[in-house]
Amino acid sequence: MDIDLAEIQQSVMIVYQKNLNFLKENFFDIFEKLNRFSKDLEDGKIKEQYSLELKDGYFDILNYENNGYYYATNSYIDAEKRAEHVDFTTSSSLDLLRKDGVSQRLSMPYGLGEVLPVVGFINEKVDLENVEFQKIMKFVYIGIGLGYHIQEIEKKIESYTTLIVEPELEIFRLSLFTMDYSIFAKGNRTLVLSIGDDEAKREQDFTDFYSIHSYMNYNIKHYTLLKNLDYIKTHLIEFCENNYAGAFPYNAVIENVKRTVDFIRSKDRFLVVNDIQEKNMFGSKEILLISAGPSLDDYIEIIQKYQDKYIIACVDVIVKKLEKFQIVPDVIFSIDPSPLCAEFLTTENPEYLKNSVIILLSQQHPDVMDILRERKLNYYVSQFTTINKEIGCLGSVPNVGTFAFHVMAHLGGKKLYTIGNDAAFHQETGERYSSDSAYSQTEFLEIEKSKEDIISKEDILEVKGNLREIVKTNRSLISFRSNYDNVIGNMKEYLKYEAYNLSDGVYINGLEPMTKDTFIEYSANIDMKDINFINIFDNISQVLEIDCYKDDIKIINSIILRAKKFQKQKIISRDDFLTKKLDFMIWILEKAKELSVDVFGSVFLEYTHLVDSYINFTINLKQKKLYTQKNLELLRDHWAKGVIAVFKDMKDAIS
Repeated sequence: MDIDLAEIQQSVMIVYQKNLNFLKENFFDIFEKLNRFSKDLEDGKIKEQYSLELKDGYFDILNYENNGYYYATNSYIDAEKRAEHVDFTTSSSLDLLRKDGVSQRLSMPYGLGEVLPVVGFINEKVDLENVEFQKIMKFVYIGIGLGYHIQEIEKKIESYTTLIVEPELEIFRLSLFTMDYSIFAKGNRTLVLSIGDDEAKREQDFTDFYSIHSYMNYNIKHYTLLKNLDYIKTHLIEFCENNYAGAFPYNAVIENVKRTVDFIRSKDRFLVVNDIQEKNMFGSKEILLISAGPSLDDYIEIIQKYQDKYIIACVDVIVKKLEKFQIVPDVIFSIDPSPLCAEFLTTENPEYLKNSVIILLSQQHPDVMDILRERKLNYYVSQFTTINKEIGCLGSVPNVGTFAFHVMAHLGGKKLYTIGNDAAFHQETGERYSSDSAYSQTEFLEIEKSKEDIISKEDILEVKGNLREIVKTNRSLISFRSNYDNVIGNMKEYLKYEAYNLSDGVYINGLEPMTKDTFIEYSANIDMKDINFINIFDNISQVLEIDCYKDDIKIINSIILRAKKFQKQKIISRDDFLTKKLDFMIWILEKAKELSVDVFGSVFLEYTHLVDSYINFTINLKQKKLYTQKNLELLRDHWAKGVIAVFKDMKDAIS
């Protein structure tokens, strides 16, 4: 028995050392995290919670806190039984291709017509009620234990891209003695590890996993080891919902390129990023940034009283409310490509905004421009993406409030105060927006239990508050906090400023909470502002030279011509189709590098991520008579026609 025990100890130490070498070579951050953990144990800074125990011929994990066992059964037999329930069907998976809720046929969001022929092919040719894959391309394991179930499942599945999530570093450390992680390094397989991470880091791990071979994001198998880890599965479902490839509006991006070109040809003034960063225009002034959240109602009279002391910046949707209270904004932000923004900026008094500056993204709807030009208002344009490389780009975010914060921080100002950026509804009434806002919506505040695996943007959540311990919000509103997190995180490396949050909403990391009384006390003691905003923005903007884009049009024409030739290529097998399509895609991407409008290459990539998820779903099925030459060449035609349509739209945008 002693000899057997010695052999077992030697065996697990060999596996442990092999895993450490694997982590050191491939996951150095986790390797260092383990080293710090081991040193803290040695130094007595932390205590072990778990230990690896040999029981009746199998290993288990003992929990020191409750003296209970992780498996409480034979862990080898447990793993075999778990593997029996994993197969190549869509069971226990996230089906990421959108379906009609009634017919269960595949559907496509409005505006993505280039993909519809491929979707139609699948609906006609594929038995969607009995889907079985030839290979599992993506698999997520939530919870490791000792890893035996992963090893058993992988003997069957051998997933191409794998994500393993374990929230407890110490559990992962024990698995290094029992599971060989290097199996994921064989062949062309890819492994992503999320070990002991907080929610933000885990979100990044999801992003890394999702972006690897993103054209395979049609189905993601998953296995959750313990019920108490379901919250991670919920996070994964929510992430996939928010990052669906069809959510990238490639047609809208092309349309926005066209609008940007129209701005240039209209000789509108564009912000110059280098000038903004170098001149620090508001270097000694306080900025009050007003968004449309319900907290604004408690501050409106205070803002009215102290408006001459702050640079008042606001979002477009709140302009009419400010007009009602005779508060004149200095800088207004309007970025949504919707025609609704024209209504937001149509004030009762046409002269109300005559001394204000309006900052637009170069995607603004023509209706908005009609109003601004008719009233001869002072507006300046920021590129929504880099079309002209010389002036730079401040970027774009989905929410006008966070974009306004981003720009005002770059313009300087020793302190920024934000109000109305609640990312939550009013805690008593459920109102999403300030009264008199151009928007209005009320939420039901009771928390209801969601159906398993069903994530709704209207689910009520309780999160850390800014001015109170807990506030209620929902998934739709909490996304505003994520936008702020991204903007603040990106700026902290190169910008220094103080920022305060006056809103009675969610807590936003990087914005220090400030009460109303503190704000009033501070406001009483600062100097009046004296700034000519039009002069300032004239100093950091310029009219751009008109580009005829002749070279770009030639390149696009060559791509369209090659796509038409691709339609005539003979296809004899699935592998033949995939090989020829891949060769053509690589050629397109190389040609796209020659385009002066960089975003066109990204548009093509995003389009292919979407359409290829449907193509690869079809190509990976076990279904008889699906892969005839006629069907494969039909898929070839649908794919090539989509490519032609996308590049024709690009050509129209700059012609």
